[in-house]
Amino acid sequence: MEYFLKLLSVVLVASVKYFWATPYSFGLKLNEWETLFFMETGGMLGFLFYYFSFGFLFKELKLLWPVVYHFTPVIFKVRFEMWWYQQKSKRITARKFTRRNKLIVRMRRLYGMWGLLILSPIILSIPVGALLGNKYFSHNRHFIPYMLLSIVIWGILSVALFSTFMKH
Repeated sequence: MEYFLKLLSVVLVASVKYFWATPYSFGLKLNEWETLFFMETGGMLGFLFYYFSFGFLFKELKLLWPVVYHFTPVIFKVRFEMWWYQQKSKRITARKFTRRNKLIVRMRRLYGMWGLLILSPIILSIPVGALLGNKYFSHNRHFIPYMLLSIVIWGILSVALFSTFMKH
């Protein structure tokens, strides 16, 4: 049972923050093949889960918003519209550019889909890559297979690098 929980935890870590799954797995005393297989499984399943979940949320929220707004009591509508107006005016006057936001914008402008494919599993994270991929590249039918290939390649590279430097 303990071994199964180790493997499950590697899959869960890989589905959220792919880069840290390799050292985590080696810290659990798993060998290279176990690390590679369960890290790849977690990364791919995590990406597919997040990608299709975000797609579902984007579509459903667009469809459900008018219905929810129609049945909302007037007092809540007024308060919401006041809050929305305040948020809109704040956003116009003071845009916050964090390092991460600047990296995402720069990456999309300069490198497009290929930059997201290369940097997403290792630097951004699997959920952020799935969100950005669904938002900007859902029309491209090659995005999902290329992202899965990127996850496989990064998994092989990270296991190879960490296994040479982390002797367990």
